[in-house]
Amino acid sequence: IEEITLIEKVLRSLSPKFNYIVYAIEESKDIYELSLNELQSSLVVHEQKFKKPDVEEQALKASTNTHSNNFRGRGRGRGKGRGS
Repeated sequence: IEEITLIEKVLRSLSPKFNYIVYAIEESKDIYELSLNELQSSLVVHEQKFKKPDVEEQALKASTNTHSNNFRGRGRGRGKGRGS
């Protein structure tokens, strides 16, 4: 089997969530000159970028939750204490 045939099969066999990666690879590179190693490297890089926002988003959610919990039970606001 020729390498281009394998590359085409790999690109076709990816799940739909990788469609944008397939389009990006097809548009930016000549798949007829692409090696399997280069394809694998591109897919790994895109997959890492795809997973990275989840980690950042979880960290952001954690810091937001911590911040909002610090102000719980502080009253109604400035200048509205007892006797006013």
